[in-house]
Amino acid sequence: MAVFKIVGIALMAVAASLVLRAYRPELGLQIAVAAGVLILMLTLDELIALSSFLSETLVRFQIDPGYLKVMLKVIGTAYLAQFAADLCRDAGESAVAGKVELAGRVLILALCLPVLMSILEMVGSILSNHAAA
Repeated sequence: MAVFKIVGIALMAVAASLVLRAYRPELGLQIAVAAGVLILMLTLDELIALSSFLSETLVRFQIDPGYLKVMLKVIGTAYLAQFAADLCRDAGESAVAGKVELAGRVLILALCLPVLMSILEMVGSILSNHAAA
């Protein structure tokens, strides 16, 4: 199972970071970045399988596949912003981490606007059809 690999990598990275920080503090951040990238790479297969499943589900229920694209962009933006913010905090830059999180939220909101417009148009058409009947 991938979770055991991920936990093992995380524990080894933390142990290595703690040991090396005593001698070379700058290596702690590099170890954290390397571990984070490795963990993300281990989850790529699962993300691809999830994307495929969601794509098939949308086709089955005749939902516009553009929504899946938006959803994956939102999830990717959230994960990357959180990853970057955590790295900033690890480097002792909590103010920058807060700005990265804020930027991530704003980008997610911007990504969701087309979906919101589609929903509002759908509600508007339902209401206008109901009023005409």
